[in-house]
Amino acid sequence: MICCIRELAAPVSFASSIEDSLELIDTHLYNNKKIILITSATLGKKIIPEIQQRNFLIHSYYIFCGCIQNHIDWVLEYIEEGLEIQMFDFEIDLLIRLSRDLSNELIKQGRQILDNNPKSALNYFECARTLAEKAVERDTPKDKNDLHRPSTKHRDILDGENGLIAKATRACNNITS
Repeated sequence: MICCIRELAAPVSFASSIEDSLELIDTHLYNNKKIILITSATLGKKIIPEIQQRNFLIHSYYIFCGCIQNHIDWVLEYIEEGLEIQMFDFEIDLLIRLSRDLSNELIKQGRQILDNNPKSALNYFECARTLAEKAVERDTPKDKNDLHRPSTKHRDILDGENGLIAKATRACNNITS
C-alpha cells in the first residue's frame, strides 16, 4: 500500500506485485509526492532493497508483521542506514500511529503555507485535527483503570484562540474583508 500526502487527502494506492509497487512509487515521485509505504514484513524484505537500488526517496515505511522478532535484524540494518521504518504486530497500532504521523505532517505542511495560502492551510489543519482525534478515540482505553492515555499534543497546537486553526481562520477572514 502506498500513500502520498496532498492538500485535501492522502490518496492510497494498492499494488499487487513488487514491480507494480515500484512503478507506482516512481510515478508518485515523478509528480513530487511524499511516499509512505505500508507493507508486510515479507514483502518489505524484498521491496526495500529494490527501492534503495533505484534511489527512490520514501518518506517513511510502516511494516506490519506477525512476529517482529523474525524480522528485526534486516529492519535494523536499514534503520542504521537512516531509513525511517516502524514495525507493528497489531494492525490497529499501525493505523493509530499512521493517523498521528499524517496529522503531524499535515500540521507541518500547513505551517509552511499559512502566510501565503491560509485557506489551504486551514484545510490541512482541519484534516490533521480529524486524523489525530480519530487516533485518540481509538487509542483511549475502555478500562478506566488502564493507565495508558493517548497523545493529545495536537490540541495544544491546533485548538484554542492561539491555535493554528484559529490563526488560519483569521487569515482567511482578513483576505475576504
